[in-house]
This record gives sequence, structure tokens and C-alpha cells, in this order.
Amino acid sequence: MESFTQNSSLSFAQFADKLPFGILVFHSPTSEFSLESKLVYTNPIAKTFFALPKVNQIQPSIKEIFPNLQKEGFLSQILSGLSKKNNSKIYLNAELLTNKKFENKKLYSLFAEELSENHFHLIIQEVTERSFAEKSFYENEFRLNHVLKTMINGVVVTNLEGQIIYANESAANILSLSIDNIQNKYFSGKEWRQIRDDGSPLPKEELPLAEALGKQKTVYNFEHGLVSDGEKIKWLSINAAPLFDEIGNLEGATASFLDITELKNTEHRIQSKNKKLKAILDAIERSAIVSVTDTKGIIQRVNQKFIQISGYTEKELVGFDHRKLNSQFHPKEFWEKMWKDILSGIPWEGVIRNKSKDGNFFWLQTFIHPLYDSNNSIESFLSIRFNITEEVEALENTNRMLHFTGIQNSKLQNFAYIVSHNIRQHSSNFTSLIDLLEESPTEEERKNIVKMLHASSEKLNETITHLNDIISINQMLNKPVELCSMEEEIQKTLNILKGSIESRNIEVFLDLEDHLELKIIPAYLESILLNLVSNAVKYVRLKKGAFIKISSKKLPGQVQLTVEDNGLGINLEKHGNKIFGMFKTFHKNEDARGIGLFITKSQVEVLGGTISVESKEGIGSKFTVFFPENPNLVVPF
Repeated sequence: MESFTQNSSLSFAQFADKLPFGILVFHSPTSEFSLESKLVYTNPIAKTFFALPKVNQIQPSIKEIFPNLQKEGFLSQILSGLSKKNNSKIYLNAELLTNKKFENKKLYSLFAEELSENHFHLIIQEVTERSFAEKSFYENEFRLNHVLKTMINGVVVTNLEGQIIYANESAANILSLSIDNIQNKYFSGKEWRQIRDDGSPLPKEELPLAEALGKQKTVYNFEHGLVSDGEKIKWLSINAAPLFDEIGNLEGATASFLDITELKNTEHRIQSKNKKLKAILDAIERSAIVSVTDTKGIIQRVNQKFIQISGYTEKELVGFDHRKLNSQFHPKEFWEKMWKDILSGIPWEGVIRNKSKDGNFFWLQTFIHPLYDSNNSIESFLSIRFNITEEVEALENTNRMLHFTGIQNSKLQNFAYIVSHNIRQHSSNFTSLIDLLEESPTEEERKNIVKMLHASSEKLNETITHLNDIISINQMLNKPVELCSMEEEIQKTLNILKGSIESRNIEVFLDLEDHLELKIIPAYLESILLNLVSNAVKYVRLKKGAFIKISSKKLPGQVQLTVEDNGLGINLEKHGNKIFGMFKTFHKNEDARGIGLFITKSQVEVLGGTISVESKEGIGSKFTVFFPENPNLVVPF
């Protein structure tokens, strides 16, 4: 104590008295600093903390000055640290330090330091504000480190020279390097080859970190490729910004980046597929007839080929539905089935006959596909069509050729039958009669044979007349079709047969659709009506109550004609397969020749129609004919 006071206390006190924190100097009786160490000096700041004895009074020990620290074990910890040369700073609140009550919570640091072999001092300093600042700093630093460590973005920090001084774990993962291998490298180093989207080299001065350092400019979402030795291209999306110190001087730059390689590769694949799809759509646009409609069938878009084939302008089509192209060929059920399919999401395929603005018909192979919105709901329909009019017409011509060939074969068979049977029979009969004539001894026998020759001649003439009737069908094939009124033609037929109808007391009932017209060879229609109605008149059964019912109406693509009577009728079980055959008669009527129904059926079929019969013997007959509404010109023979 004496040596410290004599040699150093004056200069120390002069220095310590001016310090902005409290200092207490203690003397220990031994070199092992103990709780009995006595206070020998206190600077003015320290005196404000404690009620210390005046000069020349007994000096208190350290444990008496800090009873709370003694009680909590802090003094023993401090003195032990001094003895072991391992002293450290501890932090205490004001009440624990001074044993006084304070309204404001203040924090102090307490630090012990050896002065000589038997002397040490305690430094007391208020650190309330600095402690909170340090605490906030450390907390923020911890949070920042945690964010940087856990974020998926790679983060690097460079100094002014572009040398990387920090990198997080994500940066190491993205760059396929360890953090140690990244740090101290330069962002523009040769080990990284950086390229543009098209594969060309990216100049160093255009790199985001170069922009941040050189121009002090913040760069957002800059994309470029990075090629390192032995690796494939990695695509990065980078944000870079300059870093400034507290007085605004540039001290470096930071960059955050994401690996967008998979996204970029997907984008390239999509672009490639889009190019292929565009090429396909362009090809379809040039070769197909295309339209887009909404879910109600209103046309939203048509291409040039659609405009060309329909004959309408784009303005006349867009905003309207397809009904203006309806040819009335397809029945209502056809369209209902199509709409049911496409509204349920089923792609539809079929052949449709349309009508152009100038009235021409054309056939389209049609494909309709639903188009969906982002909610997977149907928003429109894409129709792709191909003009197959020539193919359909060629097929129809082929079918007609086969149809007419069948008819012709049937006629040839009938001709062969007539020639082989009827004419040969007449020829044989003539030969026999001539032989008898030459051998007949009397005039009377010769007269009888001449009468028989006249009868055979009449039969032969009748057969030849029948053949002429059949031939006349072929001769009329070249006649053009005309627009005929069904009502006018039926009335004309009834006028021709008026005498026979009235003489037989037959009542006629008509059920004719108003203004019904069809394209047909007029002579054929006249012949068909005359044969059917005259047969009904000819085979009347009743003297009272006999009737003929004639009806006609329009059906989709067809015109129906019906002639019904309550006459003798026909046993169809017995004669059904030969009712339209040549020389087939079913009643003992002297006017029957068996040629009328054969000619009628031939004429109907040549027109592309069909004929059928319903009949019961003793009840009556009903003939039904279907004519095509717009028959194509028939093929001549």
C-alpha cells in the first residue's frame, strides 16, 4: 500500500479523476486477491455510486462496498479471474450494483484489472444505451445471417475491386462450389464464361455487378447463362445493387440470384413447340377451311378459304351463325347430336353439306374441337374443314352408275326373256300355221288358219309395242329436269282420267302440301302419276264407296307421293317379289298388260327415287314414292 501510494498514487489519481467512468482501487493483504481487500482510492464518478467513509476513517473492504455482489457470488468470480489472469467484464443493473432503488433501469459494466502485486482496480461504466444498441445489432445480425443462410437465392458481396468477400450457402449450391472456393474470387473471373440468351459471349462491363460497381446502378431480373468448366449451362436471374458506407462512399456491391435453368429450358421447349404449332396452324390455315364460334354457334372468326367457298364476305359471316349455310339436307336430329357431343367436350367429326351464297352445294369433311379457358370451361369451338365435294360427287356418280347398271341389267334380262320366250313363241306359232296352211286341203281350213295368223300377228305387234315402251325410258334420259308443281301435275292426271273416275263413282281425296315443287323430268312425273292413278281406277272393287287418296309432302331432302285405293288389292305373300316385274298381272282384267308397274319402277329409280307398296287382297293398295328434292342429272345410256 505504501509503495503504491508513494510511487504512483499521485499520478494515477490525477489521471483517474478526469475519466468519464468510475474507478475504485483496492489493496489486498496477499497476492491472492481476497474479499478482505481494502478500498484505497475512489475517483469522483465512483463516489456518486456509493456512500463511502471520509478520509482517515477505516477503509471498507470490497465485500462491504458490494454486499449484493458478494451475496450473488459475483465478487468471488471477479477476484478468482484476477488471480488466474482471466478477468472478464460482467454486466449488472444499478440496484444490484449499488443496493439502491432506481426508477429507471440502468445497466453497468464492471471490469477488474490488476495494478500491482497487491493492488487492483474496478472500472464501473454505464452501458445502458450501448448495450441496447449492441443487443439490437447482434439480434439483427443473427436474423440477417439466418435469412441469408435459409433463403433460396444465392447472395454474394464484393469489394470495390469486384472480389467476392461473402457468399451464402445457396450461392455455393447454385454455383456448384464450396463457400471457401467462391470467396476471394472475382465475379468476372475467367473460370466463369458468361453468355447471352442466344449463346453469344456477355461482355464483362454488361454484367449486373459491373453495372452496380461501375455505374452505381441497381439492376433487376437480369438473365444470362453461366458456363463453368465441365458443366452444362446454368441460367441465372440476377439482381445487383451498390453498397455504401455510413457517409455515402461506395464500398462494394451485392448480388442475389436464382437458378432458372429448368425454367429457361422449359421456356425453350415451349418456344420450340410453339414454333412447330405455329407452322402446323399456318399449314392448316392455308389448306383448310377454318372458323371459330362461341358456345352458341356465333361465328367469331373465319379464314380466307372459308370466305371463298361460302361466297359471303367476312362482314356477312362474323357475328352470325352457320344457319345461313344450311342446305336443308341434314335432319334436325343430325344437328342435335353434333351439339350434344361438342358441348360435352367430345371432339366431333362428320361430313356436312352446305350451300353457298349463290346457291351451290358443297360437301365438307368437318372436325370440331372444343377450346377451353383458364377455368377448364369450354369458351369456343374450332372448326377445321376440307372440301370433299369432288370426292362426294365422284362417289355419287359411281353409285348412280352401279344403280343404272343394275337397272340396265334387269332390262336386258327382260329383253332376253321377251326375245327368247315371247318372240320365239310367236315365230314358232307362225311357222306351224304356215305349215298347216300349205297342207290344208279345204278352203274353210285355210280361212281358219289365216284368222289364226292375224291373231298371232296382233300379239307380235303388241309385244313389239311393249318393247318400244321400255326403250322409250332410255330415250327420255337425256331430257333436262324442270321445276314442277306437284299439285298442277296431279290435277292434270285427274283431268285425263276424269271420265273413268266418274263412270265408276270413285271419290277422290287430296292432301297436298301448298306450293310444293320439285326438280324432275316432267314426262316421267306425268307417266308415274298416270300409271299409279289409272291402276287405282282400273282395279276398283266397289260400285259404291270406292275412293282414291292422293297425298304429297316435303321431307328433308325428299318429296313423298302416296296413291291409296280400296280396290281389289294384291296378295303380297304370293306375288310380292314380282309385283314390279315385266308382264306380271294379278287379276283377270282384259286391259292388264303387266307392263305399267315395271315402267313406273324403272322411271322412279332412274330419277334416284324409290317406290314401295302396301296391299291386301280385297282391301286395297297403297303405293309410296320418294323423289329426291334436287336430283343431279342422270347418266344417259
